[in-house]
Amino acid sequence: MAERESTSDSGSFQKSKSRTAGRGRLYIHILVIIFGITSWSVMNGLWVELPILVAHLPEGWTLPSDLTIVAQAGNLGPLAFTFLVYLFPRVKLEVPASMIIVLVLTLCALIYAVLWHETATLGGTEYSVALLSLTFVQSVFAAMTSQAYLAFMSHLKSCYMSSLFLGMGLSGLLPALVAVAQGSGSVTCTPEMKNATYLKSTFLVPDIRFKGVDVSKENDSLSNYLLLPAANITAAWTKELQEIQANSQEPALTVRCFFLFLSGLGIFSFVSLLLLLYHPRCREEHVDTDKEENCQLMKPPALKDGLQDAEKGSDVNDGLLEHNFKNHILTSNEETENDSLTQNKEVKETAVPGEMDDLSEQNQLLGRLESWYLLLLLVWINAIQTSFLLAIQVYSSLPYGLRIYNGATKAENIVDPIACFITIFISAKTSRVISALTLAGTLLASYIITVAALSPSPWLVDHIAGGVLVVSFLNLPQTCLFVRI
Repeated sequence: MAERESTSDSGSFQKSKSRTAGRGRLYIHILVIIFGITSWSVMNGLWVELPILVAHLPEGWTLPSDLTIVAQAGNLGPLAFTFLVYLFPRVKLEVPASMIIVLVLTLCALIYAVLWHETATLGGTEYSVALLSLTFVQSVFAAMTSQAYLAFMSHLKSCYMSSLFLGMGLSGLLPALVAVAQGSGSVTCTPEMKNATYLKSTFLVPDIRFKGVDVSKENDSLSNYLLLPAANITAAWTKELQEIQANSQEPALTVRCFFLFLSGLGIFSFVSLLLLLYHPRCREEHVDTDKEENCQLMKPPALKDGLQDAEKGSDVNDGLLEHNFKNHILTSNEETENDSLTQNKEVKETAVPGEMDDLSEQNQLLGRLESWYLLLLLVWINAIQTSFLLAIQVYSSLPYGLRIYNGATKAENIVDPIACFITIFISAKTSRVISALTLAGTLLASYIITVAALSPSPWLVDHIAGGVLVVSFLNLPQTCLFVRI
């Protein structure tokens, strides 16, 4: 009885251990989440600060459009990373690339805190050169996170992948919540009295004769009249004018403090990356990338096995390795031939061979067409969400007031991670559902485009309902996230 109880206890312990191993360790999940926060935290933080930045920078309300153009140029980053991987296929670039990305993004946030208000004159026009230059640099490295971070996660167990996506979602949520607590500042209008020339006119006065006083009073000839020659007389009236001077007041949490907060997030992310790489407890959760299934796409299984055997011992010579490789190929060919024979027998029993060939060709054609169709939908969704709506957001929401514009910029970064979290439980798996969601998002976006085209006098501009509709329609297209995931 005691032996049975001991064996049952050991079995239950092994089961619980396997369950915890399948779920992963909690501190590893936390470190991965902190590591993923820096992916888009600086870009999202810059965007939620726009209601304050536009009041201090020379671009004014055209700043969101300029930043959108500069940020889209950051797509050169993934192209550069792909090119480096192509040039150096045997070098694992994901580890040094991840460290460089975190350091550069942290440094950009720190420089933002110091130089965000610096301007320069180019071609007679004043520009925020420091802000635009830093935005280009950090957008290049932020766009590379979608490749470098995912490649880095191949060094850890697959159960930690969801934590990375959670951290990427928090990269928009945390800056938005801090910006909500920060507020958007206030603008006060104070009158100032100034003396200014109200009217200035010049008159031409003709010759004027008026009768003089003659003491003798003996005659009344023309000599008794005085002559005043013609002259130009200028008359000016001055009036006190009242001018309205707009004074913008900083919020309780200044712009510098906000960007220092973002740089602090980057420091925590870098520390978590170092712990994931070098801490002994974290290294226990590392996997061999040569044995991991998702890392074996570039080599045939037989060649991998042969290479691993060659690395383990020097006694295995090249002839034996080649012999084993050939035998493996022969056996695999025999197995595939046997499988094909059995499949052909079943096909012959059920249908005509010509009809089956036509069906297979049609299925392949439909699969290719559907893949291209879904790819085009993905391009359209990203174009609407990440570039077009952001560029015209100021024109669609600002006519309803600064509060509406401030709420629109922050609500998007709050709704986005919530929508990503919902996709864990609900996802679009058919082309019809994906097409319906894309159509719904496009219709909602068309309303925002129409309102921006009618700016500064859009529909319901004097009603609070107009601002609520704009904020709602700016965030409802996030339902297209179901399509992307």
